[in-house]
Amino acid sequence: MTELVIQIEDKSILPSLKKVMRSIQGVKSIALKTTTPAISPTAQRLLKDLAGYESYKKGWDDESAAPLSPIVIKSFKHLLEKSNEDDLKDWNIFPEKNGTMILENSKRQAQINLAEKEFSYFILADSGLKGEDHIKLSTSRLLKAIKAINHD
Repeated sequence: MTELVIQIEDKSILPSLKKVMRSIQGVKSIALKTTTPAISPTAQRLLKDLAGYESYKKGWDDESAAPLSPIVIKSFKHLLEKSNEDDLKDWNIFPEKNGTMILENSKRQAQINLAEKEFSYFILADSGLKGEDHIKLSTSRLLKAIKAINHD
């Protein structure tokens, strides 16, 4: 028996792919296997922290704090998949009362506020406070900001 392995990222093409595979003479069976990309030890630590924060319900601060937004959680998980160990090793995460997330790098005296559609960051430098507000959220933009802060 010969095995053919095809790796795809977009699950939406699976029905069409299965149909094509079934039409090929000699194909006996089709098995689907989902794999999770390997992530760095720091990403694993951050995922563990995130799991604790995901359980927070409305009023987790004994007042009126909102739980973490599912969109923010998804965006952060996507960041973890795309980052490497050096990108996040000095970062920690914390929930904010409005459902956003703070990424904090105490070594660099920097914070990033991750919201559903945008993020903001600031760094306390010798020349004062610098940063940028309301950056349209994409994983690549967020990772670029993290890398810039890490090397500032």
